[in-house]
Amino acid sequence: MNEIWMKRFLIFAAGWNLVGGASALLDPAQHFAQMYHAPLSLEDPLQLYFYRCTWINVMAWGVGYFLAAIRPAMRMPILAAGAAGKFFYCFACLALFANGTGQAFLAVTGVIDLLFAGMFAWILMSSRQDAAHVASQPV
Repeated sequence: MNEIWMKRFLIFAAGWNLVGGASALLDPAQHFAQMYHAPLSLEDPLQLYFYRCTWINVMAWGVGYFLAAIRPAMRMPILAAGAAGKFFYCFACLALFANGTGQAFLAVTGVIDLLFAGMFAWILMSSRQDAAHVASQPV
């Protein structure tokens, strides 16, 4: 994958996280109606706190993916951690879907995040191979 496509993909990943986080924060009732069979009690300060922190964190990762797009030197740690997080998020979504708590849309978003994790891993491998190739060139 060349640099232009990596950058475009990472900007898309950033947008995925930023739009997902913002939409969940702006309309929690709609978010829960799309994703889960159970309601969220936003009147409970603890549930509201964790709900907001979760989606603020998702948006912060979106900023990280944008930084990885424009600063290739920052890619390795951001994408390694991001790939791991998206991998485990997918399986959490699938577990909620399997036990009947999550709706199909939740499972779909988990699978999409698994695809992002795979692309992050591919970018990391491509970057390592490119770096090794450059290092092996005579000066």
